[in-house]
Amino acid sequence: MKEILRDTIICPQCGHGLEQKDSTLVCESCGQAVPLQGQIPIFTQPPGNIQPSEKIERGAHKGTPWRQANWQFLQQQVARLAPEARILDVGAGRGDFAAILQNHTSLALDVYPYPEVDLVCDLTRVLPLRAESFDALVLMNVLEHVYNTHALLTALTTLLKPGGVLIMAIPFMVKIHQAPVDFVRYTHYALQRLGEEYGLSVETLEGYYDPISFLGEGIGNLKYSILPTIRGGKHYLARSLLAGIQGLSAILGSLLGQGQTSAPAGIRSMAPTGYHILYRKYQGASHTA
Repeated sequence: MKEILRDTIICPQCGHGLEQKDSTLVCESCGQAVPLQGQIPIFTQPPGNIQPSEKIERGAHKGTPWRQANWQFLQQQVARLAPEARILDVGAGRGDFAAILQNHTSLALDVYPYPEVDLVCDLTRVLPLRAESFDALVLMNVLEHVYNTHALLTALTTLLKPGGVLIMAIPFMVKIHQAPVDFVRYTHYALQRLGEEYGLSVETLEGYYDPISFLGEGIGNLKYSILPTIRGGKHYLARSLLAGIQGLSAILGSLLGQGQTSAPAGIRSMAPTGYHILYRKYQGASHTA
């Protein structure tokens, strides 16, 4: 168990410390027991409808353009943190961004006991960490999978030190994924309002705009969802036209390159693939919602 976890973990029922006894953590005050899976405390049982993710190698030049943009954004923000900053990676999954955080003191949290995580907990239900313990929180492509958004944001602002930052990526014009736990999409107007509601100032809010990828998703929907339902000559004509459109899309992509990040106000198209946000907790802020 990491030292930072020993320092910050508490009994979610009474707030006192926990001591390890064999394969269990036990509260020294109220006696509540928390099971360990190896060295991973399991504060909440994994949802029964979750499909565990496969390990995928991530990096600045790996994955979709959106994923690459996520990596670059997080890397830039983490590079600005003090060397001694303590970071909580919420919804860390298979450690997609662990390489960016490796030079800082960090914890990886998820609702599923992946080998890469340090503790398993649904923060919308249980808060087993000391208040104001972290200088930075990372929430990369996670918020859309949380049904009770407000409970999560309450927990996160509780854990964040005044002056600390919440670094977030959230998709917008992206297909439903990780079904059935894909719940919401937020515009940048909503993201701004959420920050205000939870005592977070918006220091950076940028959209990632990639019309070619968006076009590619549309082509994929036509190819795999609509085309199989068409019969006869119309099918062959539609398939030929779709192949031509797909070829033109590939040519456009090679000419125009990947997408771009920009402040939403500076883009006429209001169809971003997703948003990157850097929130900062106000000094002395408290949740009042």
